[in-house]
Amino acid sequence: MRGWKHMDQTRISDYDSEIEDSKSEDWTFSGADTKYFTHGLHPYPARMIPQIVNRLLNLYSNPTDLIWDPFCGSGSTLVESMLSKRQSIGTDLNPFAIFLSRVKTRPISPTKLKESKSNVFDRMHQLKKEQKRFDPPKMPNIDYWFASDVQLDLGIIRHAIDSISNESIRNFFLLCLSSTVRDVSYLKKREFKIVRMKKEKMKVFKPDVLSSFISHVDRCIPLMAGFKRNLPESYFQPEIIEIDNRDTPIESESIDLIITSPPYGDHSTTVAYGQFSRYPALWIGLELESVKTVDKRGLGGRAKREYDQNALESDILDLTFSAIRKRSKKRARDFYNFFFELNQSLMEMFRTLRENSVACIVVGNRSMSRIRIPTNLIIVELGERIGFTHERTIGRDIPTKRMPWQNAPENIEGVSADTMHTENIVILRKT
Repeated sequence: MRGWKHMDQTRISDYDSEIEDSKSEDWTFSGADTKYFTHGLHPYPARMIPQIVNRLLNLYSNPTDLIWDPFCGSGSTLVESMLSKRQSIGTDLNPFAIFLSRVKTRPISPTKLKESKSNVFDRMHQLKKEQKRFDPPKMPNIDYWFASDVQLDLGIIRHAIDSISNESIRNFFLLCLSSTVRDVSYLKKREFKIVRMKKEKMKVFKPDVLSSFISHVDRCIPLMAGFKRNLPESYFQPEIIEIDNRDTPIESESIDLIITSPPYGDHSTTVAYGQFSRYPALWIGLELESVKTVDKRGLGGRAKREYDQNALESDILDLTFSAIRKRSKKRARDFYNFFFELNQSLMEMFRTLRENSVACIVVGNRSMSRIRIPTNLIIVELGERIGFTHERTIGRDIPTKRMPWQNAPENIEGVSADTMHTENIVILRKT
């Protein structure tokens, strides 16, 4: 790559002075309820908290403006846009993220939910009493991840939910089933990847599947009720599209504001969005092929693809590439692939934004091969080459974000390193 032999990674710290640690505004939101309304329906890794979205909406947009979240994930931007009388578009490659975002942004009457709840629970208990058996969905190694009695009960719940004729209500209950799946499986809790719990714990693990589902339904109905009650009289229903955001049908210069948090790119050691949602997604009826390839199709996941390593103009990227390459050529290639594809997303953001509008990009600086990656600084340099002007970068601590505080950068058992305790909000303006 250009000039990397003449650089040293310690020089990266020279650029850190551009990050604002704002004393006049608290961007940490420590102690704030980040799961109010439908934000709390279902867990999701590295979820962007709604308080950040709300503040950015108020700072950089007006009611009826069109907001785009290229990596919409759990739908935080879309929910807050609805509450703030903004139009919005959400795109994502992950079919579970699309499903989750659609459920969270579809207001449903709590009265109708309670009626359906009564019917589903009655149907569920009747099927259990009759000892009905239903084939589980097609998934790899199902017996490895779910006890046989758990599979039977999940099948009963799924069959009871399928009797609901209204699609929006049915999807709401399917999302509650998704939360239940994680609770009652052999998946290790509070993990982002597919990791099985230890055998000693499995021996005493006897979940009450139906009770777990009932608990999630009872928890989620009030959240949906609060969301519906607090929506403005004239809100805008988001457009949510399962698509690669590097090539979208969005019209040029039609977007008033972008708020997004890109994936971290290192699916093997940091946040594996596809793995996190794989088994819940299959139990609620999403297709196996699209679910299991999420991490490979995401940014930087195309491991076999080779990009021209002189194509991107960023001195800080060159510097970091050099440091990683000295430790691992493969990891250096993964690093470059991620930023090459992120640069394509930045180009699409630039194309769709109106003149003088901004893109707010929330990123954490992860590590690869124990090298800290200054993602915020690289985004600034790539953005400026595209035509953006760097307006500001806001640094914030992460008190509540669901993140792996440690990872295994070499994928060696028992060897870990700190990952992300802080993140940055990069503000780029199209001028």
